[in-house]
Amino acid sequence: MNSLKRIYVIAYIIGAVQLTIIGVQGLVDQHHMLASLGVMMTALPIVVVLTMALITQRMARTSANLPALLVLGFVGVGLAAWEAHMAHGPRDLVYMALAGWIGTLVYVFWYSRFGRTPSPVIAVGEGLAAFEVTNVDGDLESSATLTQQDAIIIFIRGNWCPLCMGQVNEMAAGAARFAEKGIRVSFIAPQSLGKTKALAKGKPEGMHFYADVKNDAARILKIHNPAGLPFGMELMGYRSETVLPTVIATSKGGEILWTHETDNYRVRPTVDELLAVFQE
Repeated sequence: MNSLKRIYVIAYIIGAVQLTIIGVQGLVDQHHMLASLGVMMTALPIVVVLTMALITQRMARTSANLPALLVLGFVGVGLAAWEAHMAHGPRDLVYMALAGWIGTLVYVFWYSRFGRTPSPVIAVGEGLAAFEVTNVDGDLESSATLTQQDAIIIFIRGNWCPLCMGQVNEMAAGAARFAEKGIRVSFIAPQSLGKTKALAKGKPEGMHFYADVKNDAARILKIHNPAGLPFGMELMGYRSETVLPTVIATSKGGEILWTHETDNYRVRPTVDELLAVFQE
């Protein structure tokens, strides 16, 4: 299933860009403008969302079902169909609009979901399983070191994931709030040490970054995600096996207080939600 997903997401993004160009070109040329607008409405919104997430790296999450995009796509298909029926416009634009809308439905309700079940190794009230990760100095650190004080441990997919970068930057903006309460924040990613060093650069004190180079820690915690990397990104030096985004909050000593094992990579906890764990 993941092998299909890693190909689908690249094909979907390329297709959405192509449909956006077709729609815009039709409007510029004043060629079947209503149908062209419809095609653009099914593709441009997701292109904008993904582009903004990639460029700004400030988007940590979206709504689970992206209802605005689905409604715009539905209306876009309706516009294209109306022109084809009432003004005898070309049916190929209807098919393009329909393809764009169906593509978004598949992205929202299939690609974005992991279909995961809670890890049997991560349970509230239990101790955190022992594992080792590599710090930015190239030294191994144990999970016991990460939990010498109240701690939040966040497993992210890597520097290639825009929402992961948004989550990192959001946590960085709130770093003083965690430090004030004596909470240690650690990010772990299944990527090279060099990429993790780049991720840690410029981040505030109190935030710690680790490379889980072979994904061993994720496997111990049973949150690894085989073939989770979008197709072709191996060329950028990433492994095809990634991690399921996971947040674990522990007390000093490693007792698990709270977990967030999202089933949708676009849904992640906020800074306030994480701080509330320790207030309780």
